[in-house]
Amino acid sequence: MLELTNLSHSHRLTNVDFKVPSGRLVGIIGANGSGKSTLLSILAGGLTKASGAAEWRGHDLLRWSPFEQRQQLAYLSQSNLFHEPIWVKDMLRTSQVNLVETAQNLAAWRNESVEEFQLHRLMNRPITELSGGEQRRVMLACINAMNRPLILADEPTASLDLNYQLLVMEWLKRLRVQGKLVLVALHDLALAAQYCDELMLLHEGKLLASGEPNQVLTDTNLALAYKVNIDWICNSNGVAMLARRL
Repeated sequence: MLELTNLSHSHRLTNVDFKVPSGRLVGIIGANGSGKSTLLSILAGGLTKASGAAEWRGHDLLRWSPFEQRQQLAYLSQSNLFHEPIWVKDMLRTSQVNLVETAQNLAAWRNESVEEFQLHRLMNRPITELSGGEQRRVMLACINAMNRPLILADEPTASLDLNYQLLVMEWLKRLRVQGKLVLVALHDLALAAQYCDELMLLHEGKLLASGEPNQVLTDTNLALAYKVNIDWICNSNGVAMLARRL
């Protein structure tokens, strides 16, 4: 169970209350500057001086040491910034540093991640020589190789083509079937509507609405948060949308 109580940070996030059990895929949506990245960064320990509480399995994430957080969560930041030509296979190993796990488990998780994100031909290449989409796949593989119970992902489908966007969303759904809690910031509302169990809609740093996608993605909420009107096209194969500016 993750429970946020009056979670705030400067002028970027204000009194966010939210509760969700494990085994759920939660999409965090909202316009640019609404607080999505701020929320995830606070939970991941990247932003300090937040007020309120963020309890995970009875412990306050805001007061955990980096080592304690590392045993519980994996965090994917919004952008890829690489300056050193580290080989992909070494990045996978580095992602597992300081995890209290057996060497056998760590190796199995790395192998699974290579398969999941189709990295075989990239393993002996420097990360700096890869395309943006390839770099993103490597970072997602690193998150998978950590195999933590709490996953925080900021725009995981950024830089990916349509095939890999769907692969990533399907992977996230499988994680929640395994009992993990996944919080993912998304700009694509169609993907959020199709794949997420619940949504958190942020607006100007506040939680405007939360609940199942059909409860959150209402005409009123979308007009206020995005200043758009959307027609939804839904069938058994997925969700699409036609948006118009107001």
